[in-house]
Amino acid sequence: MTAGLAAFFGVALGGSLFALEVLHRSGMQFYEIATYAVGTGALCLVVFRALSGIPFGAIWVFTKAAPHFHVDFRHVLLGAVVGVIAALFAILFMKIHHAFVKLVSWVGLHEHHTPVRSGLFGGFVIGVIGVLLPPVMFWGEFEIGTLAAPSTALPHIWPKGGVWGLEPFQQNHYTPQLLLVIAVVKLITVSVTVNSGFRGGFIFPLFMAGTSLGLAITHIPGMPFLQNLPDVVVAMTMAAGLNTAITRTPFATSLILTALSGHPEVAVPCLASALVALFMTLHLPFIMSQRDRRDITIKELEFAEEAGQVVHIDAGNFSGNIREVADDGQQDTASYNVSDSHVQNWVISGQLTNANGHVDAPATPDQSMDIGGV
Repeated sequence: MTAGLAAFFGVALGGSLFALEVLHRSGMQFYEIATYAVGTGALCLVVFRALSGIPFGAIWVFTKAAPHFHVDFRHVLLGAVVGVIAALFAILFMKIHHAFVKLVSWVGLHEHHTPVRSGLFGGFVIGVIGVLLPPVMFWGEFEIGTLAAPSTALPHIWPKGGVWGLEPFQQNHYTPQLLLVIAVVKLITVSVTVNSGFRGGFIFPLFMAGTSLGLAITHIPGMPFLQNLPDVVVAMTMAAGLNTAITRTPFATSLILTALSGHPEVAVPCLASALVALFMTLHLPFIMSQRDRRDITIKELEFAEEAGQVVHIDAGNFSGNIREVADDGQQDTASYNVSDSHVQNWVISGQLTNANGHVDAPATPDQSMDIGGV
């Protein structure tokens, strides 16, 4: 998975971390294999790019961004504020998606049970949206490039640009209102696509919606501090916050957007936005398959790092044993077996006891200690 996502995003570290972070709701928890995962991702990316001939580097060119610009604490604070907006926008997307799920169920459609009717319904809705608003169609990775450089032709619209033509969407005619509409409608098309059984996912569509919303804010006339700010800053920070609120991948998302935009200056503002959005939506899980590891909810005993003392924790049944080596070389063992992830304090006072109070082994008085919370 890390290898595939590293090649998919074109970012070795970011793609590999994405595969590790997206599995859990509160951060990367498979830390034991992180080094091997990143190494595998980097190797796969190099092989893929070598075989395909695709160069490394940024894929979006923001025409209003200077080649290099300085970032200070104000940009970091801006990233945090953008993270709040992104979190609220993510909550809006969750509500839209859940409402559409209920609608599809109410009309008797299901992507697996009624694939033909679901496909017809989804295709009709997406087709109507495409005729009215062409920039929300197709792959978000390419469409972000058209938002970043408005003079770029929409690569998948041919021969005409919907009922309005292409003029409203090119030659810098993206108004703040139009960009806001594009962001909202893009989220709707994602939900329709996923629930109708079409191929596709959330990641680049969320990047695209976040970019559009960020550019809409940047283009609002009279906004202080934003008038002279490169548009890539708010665009990427909004994309980072929106995607993180849904996928729970703050580190990977920040790295990926920094690399794909070609502006390392946005890394810290993106991270600020991603972390704020993550913390604001921790109580609102979206990807229901995400789980936290049960075997790391038990904290190792603090004294276990001392010489001669060993703690063993069995992740399968939350059982373990504590081996204390006394000064005379004899070993005393206290065992525990609990049904949940919260173990009460044990106090060893002249004898070693388990969670049920059963005496497992005698101990000398000088071994008395408070093991502490586990």
